Amino acid sequence: MSKKTINPRLARNYHEATSEKSREVYRQWASTYDRELTEDFGYRAPDAAVECLLDYFPSREIEILDMGCGTGLVGELLYSAGYKQIDGLDLSPEMILKAAEKGVYRQLGEADLSTSISLDPKYDAILCVGVFSHGSRQPFDLPKLFAGLKPDGVLIATVNGKGWHDIGWSALLEKSSQENGFQVESLRDIPYLTGEGIPGKLLIAKPTP
Repeated sequence: MSKKTINPRLARNYHEATSEKSREVYRQWASTYDRELTEDFGYRAPDAAVECLLDYFPSREIEILDMGCGTGLVGELLYSAGYKQIDGLDLSPEMILKAAEKGVYRQLGEADLSTSISLDPKYDAILCVGVFSHGSRQPFDLPKLFAGLKPDGVLIATVNGKGWHDIGWSALLEKSSQENGFQVESLRDIPYLTGEGIPGKLLIAKPTP
C-alpha cells in the first residue's frame, strides 16, 4: 500500500461521514467527477466489476441494479457490453442527473444504503462499485442489497483498498456474514485508483441458502 499523501479530493471521503455530508461532497463534485476519477486518479473499479459480471452472466438478457450509480460510469460500461436492463440508485440527486444524461439506465432513483431501503427481488445481479470504503457500518449495510436479488442472483461489490486496510474490512465482513446469513463466494484484488497507488477488493456474495 502506497504511503504517499492522498489527494484531498479523495481524502474527504476517507472517514466516517453522515449522509448529508456525503451529499454535499457529491453535489460539489458532480460536474467534474468523471474526468477527475478516470483521468486524474486512474479509477478502474468499474472496469473490474463489469468484467466480473461478463464472466458470471454471459447472457445479456438479465436485469441489473447499479447501486451507488453516481454519474453512470458503471452503467455506461454495462450498456456498451450489451446489457440494456439497467436500473440505478444513488445518494446524490446531482450525480443522478449526470447519470441520466448518459441515456443508459431504464430507471433512476435516490436511495441511501446507510438507512433502510426497499428493494423488490427482481435483479439477477446487483453491482455496488465505489460505495464501500471507510465506513465501519458499511459491511453491515451490504446485506441490505440481497433483498433485491432473484433466488439465484448475485451481488458484485468493490471495496477501496485503503478502507479495507484502515478499518479492518476483512474481519467486519466475516462478522456481518455470520450475523446476516450470506456467503462471500469470491474475493480478489483489483486495480482501483491506479493514479494514487490505491488497490481494491472485488467480492461476489450471495445469501446463504
